[in-house]
Amino acid sequence: MTPAEFDFPAWAQAALAESSCEGFLDVEDASIHYITWGDASNPPLVLIHGNAASAEWWRFIGPLLSDHYYVIAPDLPGMGDSAHTGKYERERYAEQIMAVAAALAPKRKPFLVGHSLGGCVAILAGNAYAEQLAGIIVVDWPPCEPLLKDASPFDNANPKPKIYPDRDSALARFRVVPKQDVNCAFYVRHVAEHSIREEAGGWRWKFDPASLSQPRKLSFVSDLLALRCPVALMWGALTARFDDSVRRICREQFTGVFPMVEIPNARHHIMLDEPLALVTALRTQLANWR
Repeated sequence: MTPAEFDFPAWAQAALAESSCEGFLDVEDASIHYITWGDASNPPLVLIHGNAASAEWWRFIGPLLSDHYYVIAPDLPGMGDSAHTGKYERERYAEQIMAVAAALAPKRKPFLVGHSLGGCVAILAGNAYAEQLAGIIVVDWPPCEPLLKDASPFDNANPKPKIYPDRDSALARFRVVPKQDVNCAFYVRHVAEHSIREEAGGWRWKFDPASLSQPRKLSFVSDLLALRCPVALMWGALTARFDDSVRRICREQFTGVFPMVEIPNARHHIMLDEPLALVTALRTQLANWR
């Protein structure tokens, strides 16, 4: 791609220029990095990223939600700029997300929005802390694994981080997982640039490989039905994570139970394909709950 292909549209430039704050919190002996947008007196809204990702995946989404919410985007431990702890159980992530919300917005019930692995974390938080939540939105995390699904690329992650000789080599190797075409080249470039760090001998991905392949449940249908806080499901119309079998289960199990929204022209990484459509869907659902 040429540099011109990374030109930001006007709305994205405005979002990138929006004022934000960054910091670190110590949670269970883990230093957790976070980004916030908006007035801290507004209702808290926590955005939880996916596997091997970071808060920077919300960089063009968070500002567009900050008019009415105090938007908090943490890096999960072992990812982004948070500490590598060696303790990456998904239930622990749910506890840590709730601790971050409690520290930054004490005594207030947060909304949780989780994409991919973040959706799993949001469900687990809902299971354990429903009374402390204003609602959860699960974005492209299937309630059960698709039929005939290949093993996740994360299951066989190399335990040793790959070192690239220079920054450009690392950036050239960046790929989204699962693999897909992406509509917004500028967004991919941004997350790629914030996914690497320099260390002795070259450049590496920020995530700890040990954080990627933790055991995961194959079905969350019963967990979702048992939740005692407001819930909504969203997914991309073109996502491979919701095949015909998963969509059928959603219709059979959840119709009339909670909202389900399909984002047109979007694959699994919805913010990289249709960020404004995702913002519109989130704004609408959150406003309905408020």
